[in-house]
Amino acid sequence: MKFFLLVLVVIICFVSVKAIRIVNNRKVLSTTRLNALTIGTPYVFKTPATVAGAATEHLIDEEMVTDDVSASALADRCMEEANRLFYSKAAWKKVDVGDPTIEVETIPLSGGYAKSGVVLVRGRGIINSSAKDFYDFQISRDGFQSIDEYLVNHRNCANFKWVSRPEFNDVQVPESSKHWDDASPYQLMMNRVEWKYPIKRREFVALDIVHRGEMMLISKSSLSPLRPGGSKYQNIVPMDEKTPYKDPVDTVARPLVRAVQYYASKVEPIDDNKCMLHMVTWGEMCDNYSAWWVNLFNAHVFITPKFDRFRRVMSGEKIFEESKIMDNAWRLLKIIPTLKPDSEGASNSDFVQGKKVI
Repeated sequence: MKFFLLVLVVIICFVSVKAIRIVNNRKVLSTTRLNALTIGTPYVFKTPATVAGAATEHLIDEEMVTDDVSASALADRCMEEANRLFYSKAAWKKVDVGDPTIEVETIPLSGGYAKSGVVLVRGRGIINSSAKDFYDFQISRDGFQSIDEYLVNHRNCANFKWVSRPEFNDVQVPESSKHWDDASPYQLMMNRVEWKYPIKRREFVALDIVHRGEMMLISKSSLSPLRPGGSKYQNIVPMDEKTPYKDPVDTVARPLVRAVQYYASKVEPIDDNKCMLHMVTWGEMCDNYSAWWVNLFNAHVFITPKFDRFRRVMSGEKIFEESKIMDNAWRLLKIIPTLKPDSEGASNSDFVQGKKVI
């Protein structure tokens, strides 16, 4: 899917409380100013909640997915993980992104990705749309493109039966590379995608999870025998950054660097015309620059424009042009002139040395 990226931050509108309505038999706010303590009730999940005030959060590392059973087991854990992160009371740090309608929080990671130094990003915001309409858009082809417009050559590797969920026993699973029915209550699939990048393109391989009942969408970097190799953050399989990959449509054979990412979102109704979007995201391009650049890019360039795209799309605009990552990245020096770039760490990176994407 997509969601993949060098991060995909999240966001959240602050708005003045106007009235309380009853939606789906529970009290929610009809707002133009968000009250952070009154939106929704967490879905019940098995994973214990993070200890209040904890200094880090944990992400599941890359794991091998080979069949329905392994895909289903990982999907269940990803659902639990996402819900833990959406409502976590750990010591998240607020980030000022220069927009009063956006709330962004970050926290360091524990586990296999901790050594990256890249922080996990969480946010939420109000979308001027019904929850159903926005969720239907988000899991559509156009929605995937709007989530991460930098990605190209999206390809489905495999589709799986969610065998651990009895309620999905009768759901028809399409053959590999085929599309799921739009009305399916779930989608469970292994996808791969490329990010145009200097010197060597980055490849993301992810287990993508759509759960209509919970209005959740998750993309988790994973390992698959259908796409050999893995990132530098795992030791289950050898890395493979030399074998050229030839896409069925884009037939230029290219060696690829396996990058890693995480994206999870949940949509909650506010009233008939507004919904709350929760997002948690993390990503690492496996280049030589430091986490300083990645964290800065995630919060100020990569994620912030995404929320604007969602709002514009739901207002009726068609804005699926391919963004220019290099132009957006160098905007950092213009929009945050008081920060000193980590030039020494970045000088040997593909991003700086390559200067243009391929």
